Amino acid sequence: MDHICRVRLAAPEDAEDLARLHLECWRETYGHLLSPGFMASQGVEGRLAMWRHLLAGPHACRQYVAADGGTLVGFAGSLPPEDGVREQTELWGIYLLASHQGRGLGQALLDAAIGNEQAGLWVAEENPRAQAFYRRNGFVFTGARDTVEDWEGQAEVRMARPARR
Repeated sequence: MDHICRVRLAAPEDAEDLARLHLECWRETYGHLLSPGFMASQGVEGRLAMWRHLLAGPHACRQYVAADGGTLVGFAGSLPPEDGVREQTELWGIYLLASHQGRGLGQALLDAAIGNEQAGLWVAEENPRAQAFYRRNGFVFTGARDTVEDWEGQAEVRMARPARR
């Protein structure tokens, strides 16, 4: 039986499923870049705390999930511009299970999370698939690069796009 996939606003009761999904997507995306020991050390607890905080906070209205039937298969979230903190909307995360990629859900999540806003994001330097997706959506490399020490020194690069009409 085929399920209908849809994107909807995340709700506080999604926090536990989102924590598990976040970890699963993260392992699929970065498992080949990070050591097995590092990946094994990652748990749901920290992500659960993050999701509970995020979905109870002022930016809960900017967090979305993709659901296949009743099962969450992806999510995206953004933070609005904030004086002295962010000059533009920040896409802080977008993840979709590999089994659901290529169906338009990633695009639907991106559209829900940032719409036509001017936006920026950080993406793993060694994630060409994600970079290609962002380029198709008007993002360009800004030249900024950073190293995430908590992720075994993984490099990430900055991409941004202007507001769309």
